[in-house]
Amino acid sequence: MARHKNPKYNRKRLVVAGVAAVTTLGVAVGIGIYGNAFAADQNAAASQECLPTPPSSSAPPATTTTTTETSASDTATEQPTDTGTDTATDTASDTATSDTATDQPTDTGTSIPDETTETTTTTTKKGWLAGDKLLSLNGHPRGGQGDGRGGRGNQGGNQTNPNDPGGPVPSETAPPVPSGAPMQSFPGGQACQDQFGPVASDFIDIRKVRPSNVGQNQSTQRGRNASTGTFNVSCGTNKNNHNNSANMIAAPGNENGAQHTHDYVGNLTTDGFSTNESLAAGGTTCTNGDKSAYFWPIIRIRNKGSKAVDPLNAHNFGDPIRPVSAKIEFRGNANGPVTAMPEFLRVLTGNAKSVTQAGANQNAKWTCTGFENRITAKYPLCPRGSQTVRIADFPGCSDGNTDSANHRTHIAFADAKGVCPAGFKAIPQLRITLKYNLPRGKLFALDAFPDEKHSPITDHNDFVNVMDANLNNKVVQCINTGRRC
Repeated sequence: MARHKNPKYNRKRLVVAGVAAVTTLGVAVGIGIYGNAFAADQNAAASQECLPTPPSSSAPPATTTTTTETSASDTATEQPTDTGTDTATDTASDTATSDTATDQPTDTGTSIPDETTETTTTTTKKGWLAGDKLLSLNGHPRGGQGDGRGGRGNQGGNQTNPNDPGGPVPSETAPPVPSGAPMQSFPGGQACQDQFGPVASDFIDIRKVRPSNVGQNQSTQRGRNASTGTFNVSCGTNKNNHNNSANMIAAPGNENGAQHTHDYVGNLTTDGFSTNESLAAGGTTCTNGDKSAYFWPIIRIRNKGSKAVDPLNAHNFGDPIRPVSAKIEFRGNANGPVTAMPEFLRVLTGNAKSVTQAGANQNAKWTCTGFENRITAKYPLCPRGSQTVRIADFPGCSDGNTDSANHRTHIAFADAKGVCPAGFKAIPQLRITLKYNLPRGKLFALDAFPDEKHSPITDHNDFVNVMDANLNNKVVQCINTGRRC
C-alpha cells in the first residue's frame, strides 16, 4: 500500500484495509451464496444477450447528417443542436462493435496521455478479473480497499433532506419519452430478469425518441456580449486503468464511498483520500498539463459467461468497457463574459441516487451518433454504425466557493438567457461527451448504488478543478474572445 503524504491518512488506510479484508471475504461468501444472480448462472441477466437488435441494420439513408461536436452557449437549453433531419447515414461498417468488452491495460505508472480517440481491440480477455487480474480500487495496481459503509447520499447532499430541494434545477433534461416507446420486455423473457436491474423499460430504440428542437434556437438567445469561445482539454479515455469506487467530493476519506466504479481521466492520483495538496502534486493524463480530476461511472456489458464482478460491490457485474472517445469542453455564457473558476472547485452534475430520490437533480442525457437531435433519459438502442453517447452538462455559475455542505448550492445553472442567480458569476461551463462502441444485442448498464437498479437516469459526472492560474486564465481568455482552443 503506497504511503500518503499526510500521516493521518496512512492511519486511516490501515484501518480501512483491515475492514476491507473482512468486506472482501463477505463479498466472496455472498457471491458463493447468491451466485445464481451473477454470471455463474446461465439463466441470469448477468450472462444473457437480452437486448433486441434494432429493427434496421442501419440508419435510414434518405438524408445524410454529419455528426459534429460543435460547441454551444451555456443556456438553460443546452441540448445538442438539431441537425434538421431525423435520419443519419450508416457508416457501412459494423466492425467497431465487437461482441465482448475489451480488456483494460495495466497502469503503466506514467503520466503519458493516451489519445482522446481510440479504436477497439479484438482481445478475448473479459473484464478486470480476467487472467487473475485484480480490480484496482484506488487507481493503482493492487491498491487499498475501503470499508464500503460510506454512501454517496444525495450525490453527497444534505442527509437531512434526501430530495435536496436546495440544489440547482438542471438546465438540460431529457424530453418526455413517447407513450409506449420503451421496451416492454426483454426478448429472453424471465431469463433476462433479476433483482439487480436494469429492466426492459430502461431501454428505447433511438428512432422512437421524438426529435428535440430545444437547442436549435441557442444562437438567437445569445446576448450581444455573449462569450462564444470553447476550450477543449485532451485527457484520453482511461487507458491507464485508473478506476476506483470512491468519490472524494461526496464521500471524502472513504475508498468505497460511491459503491460503484468510476473511470478517471486527468489527475493520476484521485482516490477517496485525495486532498487539494495531493491533487496538485499528482501527475495527469491531460496533454496540456491540466491536473483536474474528471470521473464518471463505468458501463459494463453482460456478456454470456462473464464472471467479472466488482469485489467490493457485487451488485455491479459484467465486463467493463471504456469509451472510445471522451470530449472535455469548456464553453461560454449566453449573456456575457466568464470569469475564472475557483481553484479546487468541486462540481457535480446528475444524481447517482435519482431513482430512490424521485428524480431529484437528475440530468442524464443519452443519444446515438447521427441522432444527436434525439435526447433521452433511457439507455438508447443504436443502429449499426452508430455509437452510444452520454452527455454531461455541468452548472456554469459559481458563488466563489469551492464546495458547499450538500456539494451543490455553491454552483448553479444559468437561465435560458445565460443569467446566473443573484450572487453567482458565470464561469466556463463544462460539457463531457462520452462515446462507446457497444456490442449490438448485448445487455449493458451503468455501475450504480445497489438500490438504484442500474437505471440510466442515475448517470452523473464529477469534476475537481486543479488547473493552475495560468491555465485558468487561458481558458477564460479563449472563451471570452470567441476562439476555439
